[in-house]
Amino acid sequence: MKTFIKVIIILICFTFSSDIFSQQWKHRLNGRSVWSLGVNPEGHVFAGGLTGNNSRIWKSNNSGFNWDTIYTGGGQTMWDFAFDVSGNMYVANFSAGLLKSTNGGQNFTIIQSTPYFNGKNLQGVKCGSGGHVFVTTSMGFFRSTDHGATFNETALTGLNCLPVLVDKDSSNIVYVGVSSAGGSGIGVYRSTDNGLTFSSNLLPNANGYSLMQTDNGDLYRLTTTSPYTLAKSDDKGLSWIPLADLPGAMRGITHYSEFNQFTIYVAGNGGVFKSTDGGLTFANDNFTLTATPVLNVKNPNEHFTLAGVSGAANGGVWVFYNALIQSLSNPGTEVTGYHLSQNYPNPFNPETNIRFGIMKQGLVSLKVFDIMGKEVVTLLNENINPGNYEYKFDAAGLPGGIYFYRLETEDFRQVKKLMIVK
Repeated sequence: MKTFIKVIIILICFTFSSDIFSQQWKHRLNGRSVWSLGVNPEGHVFAGGLTGNNSRIWKSNNSGFNWDTIYTGGGQTMWDFAFDVSGNMYVANFSAGLLKSTNGGQNFTIIQSTPYFNGKNLQGVKCGSGGHVFVTTSMGFFRSTDHGATFNETALTGLNCLPVLVDKDSSNIVYVGVSSAGGSGIGVYRSTDNGLTFSSNLLPNANGYSLMQTDNGDLYRLTTTSPYTLAKSDDKGLSWIPLADLPGAMRGITHYSEFNQFTIYVAGNGGVFKSTDGGLTFANDNFTLTATPVLNVKNPNEHFTLAGVSGAANGGVWVFYNALIQSLSNPGTEVTGYHLSQNYPNPFNPETNIRFGIMKQGLVSLKVFDIMGKEVVTLLNENINPGNYEYKFDAAGLPGGIYFYRLETEDFRQVKKLMIVK
């Protein structure tokens, strides 16, 4: 009888660990309604809340795992974050105005909606060069040329301006998306004179809800207009091509690049979705709660995907941890076969390294299983290029014991044993 009970307890423990480590999204800032996310040049992450008691700004110094309240507002939504090269931080606080901090969020001053923005509601903010700060409102576009000391309404008056984006290569180029329930002027507009004037509508007939620019300069636009088509521009917004029709209205978009791997994440109705083929197709990223912002944060040995969710039960920031594989290949090195090496050190506690080689581009999975053959964690499930790689596996959350790790591609499959000692 005692032996039977012991076996049941062991099975329960393995099942529990499987549930935890196969689902890597972790719930943080629990019970808060999060509407915006931002990261400053130092890598500190900020979250902005929705209305009422969630009208706050939270800060995390460890990629979203722990949070501190640094500002409590008067009930208005924190719509957007921006950071300039001088270390100033700006937050679009809807009807309250623009919040500014010169010391990383320790203190804020309020640039009030009245009179600075003619009483209009702020919805977006981004920083250019030379003291330029750009603000979108529900009824027009404003700019400052003196780090936010003064603002003037310059263009797009009467339009519901939402996202604003400064071109990464040419700071004088500014993009604005227009979104409106009534459909007036919806689309994307472009300025080449630091937001003084704007072009005609470059992408009409669907609202421009979110804008993103990648490292190579390509632009992407999300819309909440059915059929929710993701659009791309490779010529600084002058022309656009349709990509995937997304499964629902998406409001947040981000990207991540490493070792020539390019991944796009979008968030909205139905959860977080991921594309590894440049936005042609998307699949749910094992997250089905309706989200608004999504953000990628990269540290030296890992990166994190963060999603903001509203609601008392599931609201907060959800964090997905991705350990980075470290490439061992020299540029141009040819890999002539597949291989999976024995992890080192072994036995280990809590970290070990797993080396493997891939000779053909394609989907590669690296998974860990318990002694019963049950998957406990997926370390890698991505399309990667040929090369030799090393993966640092942190097993701090797993109980000690014998496990197996399996590398699998279309043409190769190999399993090896590892041991965690605690």
